Amino acid sequence: MDYLYVLQCIREASPDFVNYIFLFISEVIPKALLVYAAIVFWCVNKSNGAEILLGYTAAYGINQSIKNIACVYRPWISDSRLHVAKLAEKSATGYSFPSGHTVTAASIGGGIAVCLKKISVAILMIVTIILVAFSRNWLGAHTMQDVLTAICVAAVTIIIINLLKYYISRNPGKDTVVMFAGIGIAGIMTVILQFKSYPLDYDAQGKILCEPELMLTDCYTALGLICGGLFGWWLERHTIKFSTEASKKQLILRGIIGVASFGIVYLLSDIIFDALEAWKMTLRNPGHMLKSFIVFFYVFYLYPLMFSSVHNKLNKKREIK
Repeated sequence: MDYLYVLQCIREASPDFVNYIFLFISEVIPKALLVYAAIVFWCVNKSNGAEILLGYTAAYGINQSIKNIACVYRPWISDSRLHVAKLAEKSATGYSFPSGHTVTAASIGGGIAVCLKKISVAILMIVTIILVAFSRNWLGAHTMQDVLTAICVAAVTIIIINLLKYYISRNPGKDTVVMFAGIGIAGIMTVILQFKSYPLDYDAQGKILCEPELMLTDCYTALGLICGGLFGWWLERHTIKFSTEASKKQLILRGIIGVASFGIVYLLSDIIFDALEAWKMTLRNPGHMLKSFIVFFYVFYLYPLMFSSVHNKLNKKREIK
């Protein structure tokens, strides 16, 4: 905690633009890595893209499970000297240990480094992961233990995903087993986390420090990501079977439309489910689960279905001519 207190003193003495830079690193870079992984899946190498994206969903799910088992309070709750930067307050949800932002950057960045197998890319990804991890410390959202554990979770998950990729390459028909096993484990874990006991501590004014129902929201987000990702991945493999072999112009257009439509789907789902949550609090966690499911099912299945249909129609027109 002393480390965070020193950083806090430096942060408060620094110009505002420094905090904005670290907020950008913390919030935007993990999302940019996610978008890049989607582009790899659609346009560059489908196998590598799927490996990176599914690795992220698994790492996020494992990370979230650890959070809700350990139930470690945020730094400013544990130490009255500390407070989170106002800019980062909104995104500092759930318990503290391990860091969700860091596991996102580490699982996707690490996956990119492993798949591309280039020293320059590996160095860039390592620097990126360190910057994201440090930004969470700088903003006062996480301790050093939080970010280091998140990096370890990401590393272990990358190894597991690589082993599963090798297993499926040797046994293609077993992808159904992997899909159902992944969804089943995530579902069972969510049920366990829903019904386990949580600490109920109160501040001096009698206000609960961490409401258990709110602490479960990210668990349902993880469940949605895993289910949407695995089901979409499996369905695409058995129905669409799209290829990244196309003209450079087609692939660039596919990537641009994909990123734009992905952003639209993400924003629309946010607006719709935030409205439902405001209307009825009991819809909060199921809403977050469904929102995450839709977004990743779109990445893995719905968008590939769209561009594959267009591609097939264009090919038929060429054949007729």
